[in-house]
Amino acid sequence: MKWAFIDYENIGSLGKIDLASYERVIIFLGAKQPKLDFTEIKYDQPINMMVVQLKATQANNLDFHLAYYLGKLDSEAKENIIFEVISNDAGFSPLIAHIKCSGRQCKQLKVENTPADNQKLIQSLSSKPKEKRPQKVASLRNHIASHLGIKGNEVAIQNKLNQLVSAKIIKISGTGIEYI
Repeated sequence: MKWAFIDYENIGSLGKIDLASYERVIIFLGAKQPKLDFTEIKYDQPINMMVVQLKATQANNLDFHLAYYLGKLDSEAKENIIFEVISNDAGFSPLIAHIKCSGRQCKQLKVENTPADNQKLIQSLSSKPKEKRPQKVASLRNHIASHLGIKGNEVAIQNKLNQLVSAKIIKISGTGIEYI
């Protein structure tokens, strides 16, 4: 039996997670995330899911809530239940190691954008003439969100924007975008 603790703010979509493989799913949703994105996945059976919707936006707020529930549920759950923290945030490693020392099986799973996701975004930009592509950072952020299905996930959107800069696809000047 496995329980999932999902850092939704960090991963952006539930489409790459097989929620049906978990007995219980706890999703931590940031204050600026109005809804969950399941992509096109359909489930045949009900999912035992709890959503922890945060009210305040502060640095590491979601991480603190996830850590709280990990500790709380570690003390309440049967010993044979495996905990899986689904997040790309490396900051959970020491906490997971500590939980494992107490005898609980606990591990972290990372959900990366696939090369196909990255290609989809690049294709959506390069298929248009440069003058018809988003010209402002805000417009490009909206474009990224809609094409990757991560609306409302500001952390994932910013990470993707940073990747476009690192890959030398765009250059940001103030609030403007220059395509390289």
